[in-house]
Amino acid sequence: MKIRQSNSDSLTVKVYIHENKKEETFLVSIPDIFFSIQFDYELYGESLTEYLYLHLFNILDEQEANELALRITQWTSEV
Repeated sequence: MKIRQSNSDSLTVKVYIHENKKEETFLVSIPDIFFSIQFDYELYGESLTEYLYLHLFNILDEQEANELALRITQWTSEV
């Protein structure tokens, strides 16, 4: 499991990223905003960013959701 911290002007959260290699999935959890999501390896790049943005937009404002979606996409590509 990787733990990253996302800092922006109005939001600072810890992001927990777990990679399940056997099932080829990622589980991302952000307890501070009561958010978690699981997705397959098949989802990556811009499509992953858009997918995450759509889910985060329900909780955060547009700018924060977009920034966090981009960071999570980058972090999961590094794992």
